[in-house]
Amino acid sequence: MKKVRLGIVGAGGLSSKKIYPSLAYIDEVKLVVVCDLDETKARRNAEKFGAKQVFTSIEKMLGEAELDAVIICIGPEQHAKLAPIVLKAGLPVYTEKPPSADSASALTVARVAEETGQLCMTAFKKRYTPLYVRMKEQMETPRFGKPSMLAVQRSTAKYSNTSPLTSFLLDFCIHVIDLTLWLMGKAVAIHALSLEPNTWSVQMVFESGAIGTLSLSAHTEWVYPDEQVTVYGENDAMLFVRDGYSLTFAHDKVYHTLHQLNFTTAGQEGLVESGFLPEIQAFIKAVQTGDRSMIKSDIVSGYRTMVVYEGIIESARTRKWVELKYEI
Repeated sequence: MKKVRLGIVGAGGLSSKKIYPSLAYIDEVKLVVVCDLDETKARRNAEKFGAKQVFTSIEKMLGEAELDAVIICIGPEQHAKLAPIVLKAGLPVYTEKPPSADSASALTVARVAEETGQLCMTAFKKRYTPLYVRMKEQMETPRFGKPSMLAVQRSTAKYSNTSPLTSFLLDFCIHVIDLTLWLMGKAVAIHALSLEPNTWSVQMVFESGAIGTLSLSAHTEWVYPDEQVTVYGENDAMLFVRDGYSLTFAHDKVYHTLHQLNFTTAGQEGLVESGFLPEIQAFIKAVQTGDRSMIKSDIVSGYRTMVVYEGIIESARTRKWVELKYEI
């Protein structure tokens, strides 16, 4: 089976540190094009990561390069603007998170994906991290039973919140918001409080009848991996992730450590455990084989995550419960 000919739009910090390096560990892909408005950055990444062609226009890239798929890593507004261009050109596309600046734009992209029949994937990496994949698997076992409640605590260093697109809630917390929906299913109602942009307290009700809480704060330091996720099942079953590196299953008075990280986040292992490599592998494999079963974060789920994000903002603004409505 031939390699997937890939073009990447964006040559900034995140893509250069995570996306481009991940390709070295995927035999099924060949990077052929780098596209960026800054030609210097595009040429730098093309040289460093082995691409033969450089473009500063996505339209020109799509018209002249022979591609099988495109990755876009620029920013929320550009993700929603450029993804439909790629889809209408007949190519599958992967965009970094979030898929858009708002749910309406994500819905538009989802409609284009549906019309063209092309895959549009959103890079919500926590759905692909071994830690949370294992948690999700255990949640579906008989001994865990039906999930009843979820509790998330996530904090990091202070955000400047100079714009909604670079805010703590959208830029950082969107990962655990999406993770919550993947673990617990569709949210139907939200109540949120936020006295300032770096502090959020969120209550959620899920379609299944389960409930959840999110405590989100940008008042710690980057060096401390404060990520605590606990899911309670029936009877005495409990799964919990501590500091983003260990997963434990407590059941019948016994604690089982199911997954634990024992290394730094550098190199291939770090790319795997952080979810970057597995999500790109899933995209490339889906493009190569046509099998989308390994895609955990398509644009439809990305749209629903944006609906929840907007519901949090609306509830915090009004200090009232918000019922969530989804178009798809």
